[in-house]
Amino acid sequence: MFAWKTDKIEKYRSKGRIAAALIASAVGGALTGVCSLTIATGSQPRAMFDSYFTNPWILALNLAVPVVLALFFTLLTNRAWIAWLLTNLVVMLPTVVSFFKVEFRGDPLCAEDLTLVTESKKMLETYKLFWDDRFGFYLAILAVGTLALALFFRGRFRRAAPRLIAALVLAIACAAASPLYTSAEIYDVKTSNTALINPYSENDQFISKGFVYPFLHTIKDAFHPAPDGYDASGAKAALDAYTDEEIPADKRVNVVAVMLEAYNDFSRFENLHFVRDVYGKYRELEAMGYAGTLMTDVFAGDTRVSEREFLTGLPYARIDKFVAPSNSYVWYFRENGYHTTGSHPCYAWFYNRKNINKNLGFAEYLFSENYFAERTWNDITYDAAYFPMLYELYESRDRSVPYFSYNITYQGHGPYEADNPYYTDPYVENGGWSEASQTILNNYLNAQAETTAMLYDFATQMLATDEPVVLIFFGDHKPWMGNGDSVYHELGINIDRSTDEGFRNYYSTRYLILANDAAKRVTGSDFRGEGETISASFLMNKVFELCGWRGSAYMQFTTAQMQKTPVVHRSFDLRSDDYRLYDDVTYYYRKNFVYES
Repeated sequence: MFAWKTDKIEKYRSKGRIAAALIASAVGGALTGVCSLTIATGSQPRAMFDSYFTNPWILALNLAVPVVLALFFTLLTNRAWIAWLLTNLVVMLPTVVSFFKVEFRGDPLCAEDLTLVTESKKMLETYKLFWDDRFGFYLAILAVGTLALALFFRGRFRRAAPRLIAALVLAIACAAASPLYTSAEIYDVKTSNTALINPYSENDQFISKGFVYPFLHTIKDAFHPAPDGYDASGAKAALDAYTDEEIPADKRVNVVAVMLEAYNDFSRFENLHFVRDVYGKYRELEAMGYAGTLMTDVFAGDTRVSEREFLTGLPYARIDKFVAPSNSYVWYFRENGYHTTGSHPCYAWFYNRKNINKNLGFAEYLFSENYFAERTWNDITYDAAYFPMLYELYESRDRSVPYFSYNITYQGHGPYEADNPYYTDPYVENGGWSEASQTILNNYLNAQAETTAMLYDFATQMLATDEPVVLIFFGDHKPWMGNGDSVYHELGINIDRSTDEGFRNYYSTRYLILANDAAKRVTGSDFRGEGETISASFLMNKVFELCGWRGSAYMQFTTAQMQKTPVVHRSFDLRSDDYRLYDDVTYYYRKNFVYES
């Protein structure tokens, strides 16, 4: 009888020890999560760490993972202290790696980076690691926690089946909860924490949410699923049917491209009656060159998509992170002996251009931080100063090698104020619109008027130079015009994408290709005429065609595709055999880097 009671008491004690070990593991996991948050702030002030605790979503999504991992590893190993060490390895190692990545390169660790072991090793060889006092604090907690769990929380399951079943149930529950980590609404709205950051910086947004949660959120972007029925061998064979061709030495010209922020010719809308000239000088340039309609894949923002489609020739560039050297026409120019450079008179962190532009093949790139701010004393350089500086950069280039330069303006970036007019007289007659719409529209046109004037001066200066140069100008997207596109609606501009007119009004901008007399002689092309409507990913093809260059195997393949389907767009689906092959080849080209980085 006493033996039975003793066995029963011992059984309860055993269960109590197991429960204590599990509770201690969960507490330890939460502590690991807090340690991760302390390091996740990087060089941000202590207030950033405090801000994590003011948003229950941020706190819960960051702490839940180490807590669950600690319980899972405890169930698997039957040792709380081993589970604690494994949890810290899984959570804290990437947290520290992200800390150094932010310090060295300005961007945090994302899931796709885990596939870049070679690149990470090169980065470590380039930069010198340093000690942060938070590391010492964390290591002390790790040591104390390991010792405490090993000595005082030694409860263990006697049978393997219950703990393994519990581990399986926990894993299933985690899979069911995964949408919490992939949800765009939770990431953009519920975990919004912008008081201490620049809300337009993706990297700052990441840091403002901790590390564990935003890192897991990037997993959905790390995998680009292959097209249905993807045939890698067929894609490779399609590319192998063409041969990379160099730019002929006797046909090499300098190439300068400028993407114009939200630049669109609104005088093309017949229901707008202009009383002041905005686009006349631009029309003069179009009459001098080869101009056409560009169908972008974005509206009122996400400039990077038009930019990177132009630079890479890849459609749907929003799916690419470009975290490693990636195929582009910039690399092609570089391989052909060109100096590849460019500029943006704004911040280097914008769309992470500081890092991504290197991966796209730019030997150098100028931003506010490393060039413009110290010359203009402004964080952002507007067109009145920017275009003359572009001309100076071209004139001061190394003339011993050909020159490829890709530049982006900032002037014209929305939103445009609705209650504070920047103009003296309106540019457009008021057709009975609200004062807010009239102000938004004319503030936009006021910016465009200066851009047009400076663009014209820059283009005519460049065309007057003696050495061969080809100029490319294009708008990245339609401008923002009020929340919910209210101004477009009030102006009576059709942007209903279910109609052909609305689709074109929503997505179209203009492109313009100009050449000076020297370039015309070298290439044998007059660079004149009305160009066809094409996607942004085909614009470089058109430039090469006018220059008489065949380009890389990929360009030759896409040129053949452009001749059959000049507009490829995410908003409609072309399901022909040729298009399926195009999908396969562009996916293959994304995955197989072909240049020497």
